[in-house]
Amino acid sequence: MDIVNRIADQLNSLFPNMPIYREQQSGGFKEPSFFIHRITSTVKPELFQRQNRSYHYQLVYFPQTDHPEADMEQMEENLLDRFLSLDEFATIRIREFEEVDGALTMTFMVNLRAYPEDLDTKMENYDPTITHKEA
Repeated sequence: MDIVNRIADQLNSLFPNMPIYREQQSGGFKEPSFFIHRITSTVKPELFQRQNRSYHYQLVYFPQTDHPEADMEQMEENLLDRFLSLDEFATIRIREFEEVDGALTMTFMVNLRAYPEDLDTKMENYDPTITHKEA
């Protein structure tokens, strides 16, 4: 499960052709663009080995250089209105925005419940035609 790829896919569906990075770039980021970074993860155990997992992310938007303030304001409104969930996966929660060093920074949480993967083979040797004799 690669949540960063799911975030990138959702952003790409909302803002096609905008570069999306998940690694620092030695030559700097092309503008406008997004950078996705996982901040922290927390796990709360539940019954039957289930877990409530919270993943906290930072999304940085590097605005157009010719009118950055207006661009960041418009992008914040777009993200508030449209970046609400990761399709067929999870809801995006606790969205917070601030301007940091000339870029729009959004922090948010993706919360989900995880279940243990059952790798046991079930009914592999079952043959319904065999009857058991009583002792």
